[in-house]
Amino acid sequence: MISEIRNILTDFGNQNIGGFRKSLIALIILGLILPTFSLAQKEIPQTVGEAKSLGLNIVNQLPEAVKKVWREEAMPLLGRMWIWSKPVVDPWWQKFSGILGREVEKRKPAVEEEFKKEKEEMWSDIWQKLKGLII
Repeated sequence: MISEIRNILTDFGNQNIGGFRKSLIALIILGLILPTFSLAQKEIPQTVGEAKSLGLNIVNQLPEAVKKVWREEAMPLLGRMWIWSKPVVDPWWQKFSGILGREVEKRKPAVEEEFKKEKEEMWSDIWQKLKGLII
């Protein structure tokens, strides 16, 4: 047990994170899928029809199971992560939004002018089509 933990920490320290990530993702996926199998399977299917109905039952229950995990586990976790990271992210976001706001204000007259041109072109196109229908 201790040697396994030491190996994991050594791999993490050696920046061999790719294999660790793949293993972690595989464990997460299995953790989401395997409980569905245990809930849906009461006995081993004997025929192809029973296996088909079992598979359809699993497929039908999977979206609800994922939705439940998302609502009850992922969202609270993300909320706690946001509370933890907000003091770090918020100053950067304020700086970014300030820069973005200045850039938007700088480009606003050009965008408004372009919008007016597009509007005039649309009205002229509509007017030409209406003339074509009437005449």
